[in-house]
Amino acid sequence: MTELLVIVSRDADYYLMLSYILKEAGYRAMLVDVPSEAVAIAEESEAAAIIVDCQPGSQILANIASGLKERELTSDITLIALVAEKAAYLDILKANVDESFTRPMPPERLLTYLHGAIGNPLDELAKRPVPMFDEMRLDAGARRVLVRGAPVNLSPIEFRLLSALMNDAGRVFSRAELIDIAWPKRAFVKPRTVDVHIGRLRRALKRALGRDVIRTVPKVGYAIDVV
Repeated sequence: MTELLVIVSRDADYYLMLSYILKEAGYRAMLVDVPSEAVAIAEESEAAAIIVDCQPGSQILANIASGLKERELTSDITLIALVAEKAAYLDILKANVDESFTRPMPPERLLTYLHGAIGNPLDELAKRPVPMFDEMRLDAGARRVLVRGAPVNLSPIEFRLLSALMNDAGRVFSRAELIDIAWPKRAFVKPRTVDVHIGRLRRALKRALGRDVIRTVPKVGYAIDVV
């Protein structure tokens, strides 16, 4: 789940512009136009930060800072002030905000701060493993496996082994279960034979996917991981 940022502003146009920038950077944005509700909404929504549009003569920032302190949320929710040129800067300092920016400001300054304070969601998304089922598709009717659209050559036994593992991803299958699934009935198959075929299947998938998705559970059996 991407981080939620609560924006306190009575300027709808400014909010729309700011929320667009934040969403493009991977964050979620929520407008709160009733400042007295900002802290409660941020707490309930588990927001990572409150961004306050500070106008001259307004006590909104001080009230929000006090609300965070009263609820003991100052270490959980980052408080950021976007300060209009004629706003009293001393009031900003008294509010003990985590960071303040004078408007107009380059958006990258705010984003750079957010990346350092609460993380960069685009970086996290890029690091996240792609789910195996998004890359690999098993076509039972045609008895073939496609990885990113390219076929993977498997023997009939390897195909049946993969089908069983994928149909119950994460479950650990014993060698005896896999023998019952993948080999003809009444065939005599040694457990070591299962290991050989799983090894071939593992290498074929690793070549196609670039990573090992079959997990060996010592003394138990095998499972396939979905990420």
